[in-house]
Amino acid sequence: MKKILSLLLVLTMVFLLFGCSSDSTSKETGESEKAEISRGTIEGNIYKNDYLGFQFTRPDSWVYSTDEEIAAAMNLAIDNILGDNFKEALENNPVIYDMMVVDTLTRTNMQIMYENLKKSLSTNITIEQYVDALKQQFSGIPGMTVTFLDTLEKVKIGETEFTKCVCNTETNGVTMTQVFYLHKLDGYMASVIVTIRSGYTVADIEAMFQ
Repeated sequence: MKKILSLLLVLTMVFLLFGCSSDSTSKETGESEKAEISRGTIEGNIYKNDYLGFQFTRPDSWVYSTDEEIAAAMNLAIDNILGDNFKEALENNPVIYDMMVVDTLTRTNMQIMYENLKKSLSTNITIEQYVDALKQQFSGIPGMTVTFLDTLEKVKIGETEFTKCVCNTETNGVTMTQVFYLHKLDGYMASVIVTIRSGYTVADIEAMFQ
């Protein structure tokens, strides 16, 4: 649980920096089998993630974080997240970020990260249990009011089905919509985490993927 809290604190930090038992079956956990984990690639406006089976096209006002900025956010040396070192870093750390991008006009932003469930919670955890843990940790953050929508929704991002969890967050007089797209595979929880300040709807963000 402390690891999830650390994740949420990192998300808050990023927002402020930008201005803002037996193994469960695949059906029960939402887990699927994919190719070996690796970082996505960025060419021009397009971020492509073969491991998760989607690509994201940023609008012109959005800016991708550099590898140096991503490594600094995790307090790691840049070499730890490059090439073959990325998987080794994930094996040795509970959470590793793959990509960060922010809209320079509205400060709406997105991160893509992997959580090593062996290092944090449990490889047997279901997505529903993971969301419950998120709710518990959000409720313990001082100065932040978080309201989760009651239902979880299955959505396709590219070729992959994710579980969508939406909450409304208010902190320091600023209201945001946060959307967690969760997909469990190979002992990891892959998360696409979107923080919407203004100027976009959830549908607008989802239209940027294919």
